[in-house]
Amino acid sequence: MKNLHKKLKIGLMVNSLQQKNLNGEIIKNILNNKKIEINTIIINKKTKKKNTFLFLIKKYSIKRFIEKVLFRVLTIFEKFLFILLFKNFNFKKINLNDHKIQKLYVEPIESNFGTNHEYSDKDIGVIKNRNLDVILRLEGGILKGEILKVAKGGVISFHHADNDLYRGLPPGFWEVFYKNPTTGFIVQKLNENLDGGDVLFKGHVATKFFYYYNQQFVYKQSAKYISVVLEKFFNLESLNYLKKKDYNNKIFKDPNSFEILKYIISTYSFIFLKIIRKITLSKEIWHVAFLNGKFDKNKLEKFNIIKNYKNRFIADPFLIKIKNKNYIFVEDYSFKDKKGSISCYELNENKEKFLGKVIEENFHLSFPFLFEYKNNMYICPETSKKNEIRVYECAQFPLKWKYCKTLIKNISAVDTILFEKDSIWWLLTNTDSNKIDTLSELSIFYSKDGPLTNNWKAHKKNPIIVNANTARNAGLILEDNSIYRVNQKVGFNIYGQEFDINMVKNISENDFVEEKISNIKPNFFKNIHGTHHLSYNSDYSVIDFVKRK
Repeated sequence: MKNLHKKLKIGLMVNSLQQKNLNGEIIKNILNNKKIEINTIIINKKTKKKNTFLFLIKKYSIKRFIEKVLFRVLTIFEKFLFILLFKNFNFKKINLNDHKIQKLYVEPIESNFGTNHEYSDKDIGVIKNRNLDVILRLEGGILKGEILKVAKGGVISFHHADNDLYRGLPPGFWEVFYKNPTTGFIVQKLNENLDGGDVLFKGHVATKFFYYYNQQFVYKQSAKYISVVLEKFFNLESLNYLKKKDYNNKIFKDPNSFEILKYIISTYSFIFLKIIRKITLSKEIWHVAFLNGKFDKNKLEKFNIIKNYKNRFIADPFLIKIKNKNYIFVEDYSFKDKKGSISCYELNENKEKFLGKVIEENFHLSFPFLFEYKNNMYICPETSKKNEIRVYECAQFPLKWKYCKTLIKNISAVDTILFEKDSIWWLLTNTDSNKIDTLSELSIFYSKDGPLTNNWKAHKKNPIIVNANTARNAGLILEDNSIYRVNQKVGFNIYGQEFDINMVKNISENDFVEEKISNIKPNFFKNIHGTHHLSYNSDYSVIDFVKRK
């Protein structure tokens, strides 16, 4: 069903025409979307100025007021730390005065402490006359009353936390406090319950190691998904709300003095240890291990470890059997060169033989995914430094390969896998247009012209997954006419802590469904803290793992 409008007409609810940080980023994404028109800006007029100190004393006890001040000081310090360590995420600043958009000034009717906002019949009537498809609340209080119904699609808003875990404030804090591996965010259609609206979109990014950094990261990464939600309204799709838990769980607020102290001790001792590791040149060293025989998760401790060469490590192993011989292709990372290349080992029973480097470029290569097409062998390694997905063709197996074709240009993508099903070639890859996160987003492309083409079409449901615990590819198993996608899972500030094995139940131009069937944790060797890749065939199984040195 096509939309009868030329564009989706939306209203923005703000307190100011000067927008930056999260809101600036959201507006930038909307302005860049040709299907969406910001038709109206609804500006909340400032209410009569109150004596801030007296207002806060009235609202809070002396103890709570001091806790608020302490938390504010902590936030300012962490903002300085964030800028010092990471510079910034280059959020867009937007002056809405620079855009020729109808502006409506309305006066919210505030509750005693200013948290709840209702609007007069006059203001409601003026907004209703704009005939908006949906209102996006960027600023303002908890909305009550008729304002929630004034647009055809209601009022939508972000909440930066997984609403099944954390309702309330502050965004990005409690996930660090409780060391959750991921930090959630939702886009919800508002109702009168705090963070209890109907969920239109939910995502999870990897939690960063201190509060302000985590908050800014989830702000930056979440903003781009506003277009995904608004395009559902544009396409007049039926809005399938996500399941949610009953909202009888705790509403979180700014931490109290004990929680602030606990956070400081936990977080800054963690940061101190990270600094010590950097000073002492401690490294994370990946290893590859294999076993003669079909994969059995209960035999992982029997795997044979391939010894790393000095100042190098290997990871991301892929198995291939050619003329009754088994080979492993791996990322071969050099600490000296600070980049990876692709190397090959031959397996013979419980022994391995290093055959040499097979692909080396002046940029980083990893994840050497192998596939066969028309009796030729190809490797699709990670080439994100080139901002493209490319393929190499085998000239003489196993040592000679040559650049063949770029499948998709101008894409920030890692860990690509390809396979054919139902006469269609499918390409699953981990994308991020912001180029700051390769863990959270899985996108699918498909081709009816074979794999060696640049005519790849994006799946209509892209991004298929937005979750740092399920999105990142960690291998592909094709067995007994079944397809299994392996995915990485993160720990708190731990990359590649474990992985899941998922059976692909359905993949089509309209859908993607997979079912988790197994999980592998890093408990099969001593002193390892991560494992993030699996490959196997009827003869061998191969896995990787990481240790600290």
